[in-house]
Amino acid sequence: MRIVVVGAGSIGANVAYRLREHGADVVLVEAGAPAGGTSSSSFAWLSSFPQMSWSEEPGRAALRRTVHPRFHELSSELGGDWIHWVGTLTWGAPEERVALRESALTCRERGVDLDLLDAAVVGGRFPGLRVDDDDEFVFESDSGWVDAPALIDRLLARFQAQGGSLRRNSSVVELVRSGDAVRGVVTGQGETIEADVVVNATGSWGSHLAALAGVAIPLDLVPGLMIYTDPIDPAAVPGCVLDAPTWLSRPDPSGGLAIHWRGEGMSKVHGANGWSAERILADIATTLPALEQVGVARTSVGVRPIPPGGPVVGELPWTPGLYHVLSHGGIGWGPVWADLAVRELLQGEDVPELAAARPERFYLQTPAIGRFADDAEQTPLVTA
Repeated sequence: MRIVVVGAGSIGANVAYRLREHGADVVLVEAGAPAGGTSSSSFAWLSSFPQMSWSEEPGRAALRRTVHPRFHELSSELGGDWIHWVGTLTWGAPEERVALRESALTCRERGVDLDLLDAAVVGGRFPGLRVDDDDEFVFESDSGWVDAPALIDRLLARFQAQGGSLRRNSSVVELVRSGDAVRGVVTGQGETIEADVVVNATGSWGSHLAALAGVAIPLDLVPGLMIYTDPIDPAAVPGCVLDAPTWLSRPDPSGGLAIHWRGEGMSKVHGANGWSAERILADIATTLPALEQVGVARTSVGVRPIPPGGPVVGELPWTPGLYHVLSHGGIGWGPVWADLAVRELLQGEDVPELAAARPERFYLQTPAIGRFADDAEQTPLVTA
């Protein structure tokens, strides 16, 4: 089977590699450079807390339990130092403590290894962190972060070594059609690549690619700010992931910290987008004093594709040959979606856990935007 995978971010790289490993003739087409989009501007966090406590559709809940085991397997398979199981320390605002404690107990019941810690223990175990005496903490040991560009490089190296073909700087401008079916792509360079299946793994561009086939796949595009600091003394800050009420931090391969601002007001000087990176660091320095001595090396914004109702995996019956794999958390979910793509595209299965992820749901539900698209603009802006 010949398959064109469009998009060489985390999902596309995983899918292309796994399909090729299982014998498909795969061409991976990327509009720019691999990992050049949201995958390179992602916090790339792996955590089961509090996610495993959520009440989810049964299929997605079952798949979620496979995420961390799949990464342990992939780490052994690929080798390299792209994954860092350093643990995650989580704490909440005072009004969140009861909910976090209940979520922790539920996660424990579902097999997640968690420690509930008080401020005294955290102060001794995690130097460089300034906490309040009444703060409560949850530490998840089987958690950490992914160096997504390094992972994608390793996936693509294996993919090409196995005979897979990679087209860089090749945007898809047209889909080849045979009746209702999609049978390939046309790139901006004028190349036509015929295929039995085209996989839409374009992330935030997923709606645009689907539209080339006359298919409407809605995505909420949510920008997320990443701040990368100058190099910092590793002894001055905890080496784990810090999951604070309004920000996340982790070590970065550059030697500094990678900080994700959640988009919530931390003080009166900030609106939803945090105002400026320097002001955000000044706020976070009240908890991580070492940040007072370092500056901002760079910032980036990852445009996160969030399909309403959860991931979109599969094809529409009336547009065969166009298989969508679009989800938020593409770095964490990438290996799982790749395994399922093999089962469905190469082995002919209809994976039951994906029943709620099918794109048909968008044709069975009333859009939330109102009678006119402009209705969405009438939602009042909530200021901090």
